[in-house]
Amino acid sequence: MKQYASGLTGERQAEAYLAEQGMVCIARRYRGWDGEIDLICRDGETLVMVEVKYRPTASRGVGLSAVTPDKRRRLVHAAQAYLAEQELTDTPVRFDVVEITSDGVCHIRNAF
Repeated sequence: MKQYASGLTGERQAEAYLAEQGMVCIARRYRGWDGEIDLICRDGETLVMVEVKYRPTASRGVGLSAVTPDKRRRLVHAAQAYLAEQELTDTPVRFDVVEITSDGVCHIRNAF
């Protein structure tokens, strides 16, 4: 339960940061058949699938290393499910990672 609450804290911080960057969150914790997307945002015409890594006591880069090839595969599958459900298959999409650590926020656009 503590890890779940910590994850929600990180996602709220990431959402606030992304809103400051001009993005609009349209879905949170979307569950597809093979994975979960923490935040789905609009950045202009582009849908942004956001993986949030919250490591409040770690230094920069620790959370980013957790976005493994298997995790990326699951994110892509979840994104495909979301796009099909919402009939948005012709919409431009990108995958971002937002890492929140004691060093601050690190936002990687087009992470993969």
